[in-house]
Amino acid sequence: MQLKEYQHQVLRDLEQYIETLNGSKSLSVAYSQYWGNRGVSVNGFSNSYLHPYVNTVNGAPRVTLKVPTAGGKTFIACNAIKRIMDNLQTGTPNRVVAWFVPSDTILKQTLEKLQDATHPYRQTIDALFSHRVTVVDKEAALMGQGISPVQMHDNLTIFVLSAQSFVETIRVKKDKSVEQLKPRAFRENGNFLEHTQYYVHPDQLIDNADPTALIQVIAQQNPLVIVDESHNFKADLRVELLNNLSPRFILELTATPRDNSNIISFVDAMQLKRENMVKLPVIVENRNSPKDVLVSAIRMRNSLEQHAVEMEKHGGRYIRPIVLFQAQPKIDNDNITFDKIKNNLIGFGIPEEQIKIKTANKDELKSIDLMSRACEVRYIITINALKEGWDCPFAYILATLANKTSRVDVEQILGRILRQPYTTQHQNPLLNLSYVFTSSNDFRDTVERIILSLQKAGFSKKDFREVNMDSVAEEKKSIPNLFDKPQNQEKKNEVEDAIELSIEEVATIKETIQNDAPSKYIQDLQKQAEQMGNEYNQKINEQSQSGNIDPLAAIIPTEMYYPINESYKEVVAEINLPVFYTKTVASIFSDEEWIPLEKSMLTKGFDLPSKDATVDFTIVRPQGITIDVAESGDDYVPVRRNNQQAIDFIRQQYMDKSATTQKEMLSKQIASMVKFDNVVEPDIKKYIDRVISGLDTDAIASLVDNLYLTRDAIKEKIEILLKDYQKQVFLQWLNVGKIQLKGHYTFIDAIAMPKEEMVGIDKGLYVAEETVNDFEYDVISAIADNPNVLFWHRNREKKDFCINGYINHYPDFIIRMKSGNTILVEAKGDHLVNDDSKNKIWLGNKWADLAGSDYKYFMVFQTKEIEGAITVKQLLQYLNEL
Repeated sequence: MQLKEYQHQVLRDLEQYIETLNGSKSLSVAYSQYWGNRGVSVNGFSNSYLHPYVNTVNGAPRVTLKVPTAGGKTFIACNAIKRIMDNLQTGTPNRVVAWFVPSDTILKQTLEKLQDATHPYRQTIDALFSHRVTVVDKEAALMGQGISPVQMHDNLTIFVLSAQSFVETIRVKKDKSVEQLKPRAFRENGNFLEHTQYYVHPDQLIDNADPTALIQVIAQQNPLVIVDESHNFKADLRVELLNNLSPRFILELTATPRDNSNIISFVDAMQLKRENMVKLPVIVENRNSPKDVLVSAIRMRNSLEQHAVEMEKHGGRYIRPIVLFQAQPKIDNDNITFDKIKNNLIGFGIPEEQIKIKTANKDELKSIDLMSRACEVRYIITINALKEGWDCPFAYILATLANKTSRVDVEQILGRILRQPYTTQHQNPLLNLSYVFTSSNDFRDTVERIILSLQKAGFSKKDFREVNMDSVAEEKKSIPNLFDKPQNQEKKNEVEDAIELSIEEVATIKETIQNDAPSKYIQDLQKQAEQMGNEYNQKINEQSQSGNIDPLAAIIPTEMYYPINESYKEVVAEINLPVFYTKTVASIFSDEEWIPLEKSMLTKGFDLPSKDATVDFTIVRPQGITIDVAESGDDYVPVRRNNQQAIDFIRQQYMDKSATTQKEMLSKQIASMVKFDNVVEPDIKKYIDRVISGLDTDAIASLVDNLYLTRDAIKEKIEILLKDYQKQVFLQWLNVGKIQLKGHYTFIDAIAMPKEEMVGIDKGLYVAEETVNDFEYDVISAIADNPNVLFWHRNREKKDFCINGYINHYPDFIIRMKSGNTILVEAKGDHLVNDDSKNKIWLGNKWADLAGSDYKYFMVFQTKEIEGAITVKQLLQYLNEL
C-alpha cells in the first residue's frame, strides 16, 4: 500500500511543523511561524479553521491534520509515527504510542488491522520499525501482556484505547449502596510493579491513580498520542485524560476539526478525487414521494450492477452496488420502519439474503464481508447506525425514506457512500459517482442538510450536483401512477405511512423493477449524472495541470493575497528562470526525457560503508537528560534536567554483555534511529559498525549513556559524506552533459503573506513583499534606490525560485534590471562564513555561468571579502554598470 501524493504532502507538512517547533521555545510562536512561512498570519485573522495557537494540554504540542472521509487518516497516522519519533527533539527515547479512538466499533477495527501482520497498516509500521512492534488494547495491557520494561524499551508499543474506558467510573452495588470505582486503568496492578523502578518522573505521578496503575506506566513514557476522529474527543474529562498522560506530542486526525483545533495540514475533495479515493460528485435527485425513492433506488442499483458486470467482462474489477435505505426512527404510525421496508423489498421479488438490517438493536451485517464475491447483500436498511468506522466502497446509493414533510437527516450516513472501490478510476463513469434519492416538500432545506453532511465528512458544497429532471417530467409523472389507489379505496392523508402498499401496488412495482431494460427516467438521470461527473473531472484536471489545487485557498481571506504590481505584469510574463534538468534513461515504457533535477537523484552509487568512519564524539558528554515542561503562562518551554533512572535503565540492557555484544547492540539501536531516504538501513548499520569498532568498553558506555547525542553525531557525519558525494556526481554529470539548464520557473500571479511581514520598500514586484532582517533590509533598500533596477522580489524559502543542485538554494532576492538582466542576490552577515555559504557561492556562480550573460549571481557580505563573493559596495558598483 503506497502513500498517495496528498498523503505525502500531509506528512511533509507534519515534518515541517516539527522542524519549526524544534527551533522554537514556544508552542504559540512555533505555530505562528509555521503558518507564517506559508504566507498565512494566524494572528492576523481568525476563522473556524485558522486562529492563534490554542494550548490546552500542559504545553504539549497538539496539532490536527484535516483529512476528509475516505482520505486514509489511519494510514497517514501509521506513517506519521516514525516521522514524529525521528524528528521531534525531546532528548529521551520515544517508543510508546497511545492511540485513542472514539468508539468500541472503531477500536475493534483499528486493533484488528494493527495486529494483523498481513494488513497494510501493520506492514507499514513493521517496515518502519524493523518488525519490532507490539500492539495491545487495554485488556491485554492490564494483564501486562507484551509490555514488560524490557519489551517497551526494545519495541515500539502501541496502546489502542478508548477514551471512554479511561474516564468513566464504574458503578457497583455494595450491600444496599452503590459504590463508584475508578476506571481499571487507574487502579493498583501487580503486573506493573517492575515498571515502578524505571519511572522517568517518579515525583510526578498522577494524583488519583495508584503508583502501579496502567495509566502511570503509559504516562511515565511521555507517549506520542494519536487521536483518531478527534472531533469526538472533546469532553472536559477527556482533556483531563490527555493532561494525565503527559504526552510529548498529540496528533489529531479528523474530517471536521473543532474550533480550538490547531490545524497544520488541509486536504480537500479535489485531492482525493484526483487520487480516485472518493466517488464524487454526489448526484442528488428529489422524487415525488418515498415510494418513488424506493423504486428509483432499486432501478438505479440494478442498472449500475449491469454496468459493473459488463465492465468486468472487459477487464474491470468486481463491483456489486449496494443501496443504503435510511428509515426514520419509529416514533408513531406515520414513520417508515426498517421492518416495513424489508417486507416490501421481499414483496418486490428481491431475495431475502440480499437484504440486511443494521440498527443499534439489530446487526445482520456482523461477520459479513461485503466486498466478497460470495456475498449476496445488495440492500442495507438502517437509521443512523452506519456511522464512523463502517465503510464499504460498494455502497453507491443513499435513499432516504422520510415523509415529505419531515426533515432529511443524512449527516451521519452520507459519508458511507463516498469511498471509491479499489481506489481506481473505473471504465464506466457512472461507477465513479455516488447517488442520493430523497423526497421532500422543502428540497432547499434537504440540499442544505446534504451540504452540511458533506462538510461533516470534510467536503464542501462544490462536491455535489443537483439533478434537474424537468426534461423527463412525463416519466416522473408516470411513476406516482404506479401507486394510484383503486376507486373504492378511501384516499389516504398525505402524511399517512408512505409505504403501506396494496397487493396491486406490490405486483406493479415488482413487474417494473424486474424489467432488465432501464427506464427512460433512469437513462436520462444517468446521462445527466455522467455529464456532471465529466465537468467535475475536467475542473480537477484543469486545476491539476495549472498547479492550482490549493486546499488553503478556501480558508485564507482574499485580502491576504498580494498580486503582481500592474506596471510589471507585461515584463514578468516573459520571464522564465532556468533550473537544472537531467536526462532520464529510455525504457520499454518511456522515451528518454529531460526532467527537473532533484538532489536525491545524485545519491545513486553512494556506498556509505566504504566512506571515512572517523566521527568526532567529543561533543558527546556524559549527561542524562529528559525534557520537562516549565511554567511559562500557557506556553511551553523545554528544559533539561538530570534523570538517573533513564540512564540506569539503558545501562542495564548492556550490563554483563561482552564488548562485542555491546557494540552490536549499540550499532543496531543507532541504525534504527538514523534514517536517510536514499541510504538503506543495512548500509547504515555496516557504517556504524566501522565507526565504533575500535572503541573500548568505557567509550561504548559513554555513547550508550548519551544515545541521542551519539545518534546526532553519526547522522551529521553521514550528512557531510552524502553532500560531498552529491557534489561530485553533480559536477561529473555537468561535465558529460547529463545536466543542463532549461527555462522553468515563472512568477505566480499573487502571493499569500501575513500582514505583519510586509516590507515597505519601493519597486517590489508584488503589492507587498515578505519581511527581511536588518542587514537584508539595508541591502535591498540600496538596490531599490538604484535607477537601473526595474523591480525586486523577496524570494521566499521553500516556496519560490530554487537553484536545484546538490543542495537546494533559495537566494534572498531576485532583481530585474531595466536592461533585461536578472540578478540573484544572497545577503549574508559577516558572521555567516561557513561551509553552507561556500556551497551556495559555488552553486550560484555555476548557475550564472551556465545560464548566460543575461543572468548574474552574487553572494553579498557586509565587509568581508570571501572568494567568489562580493561586498555591498561592490554590488552597488555592478548595478551602476548594468
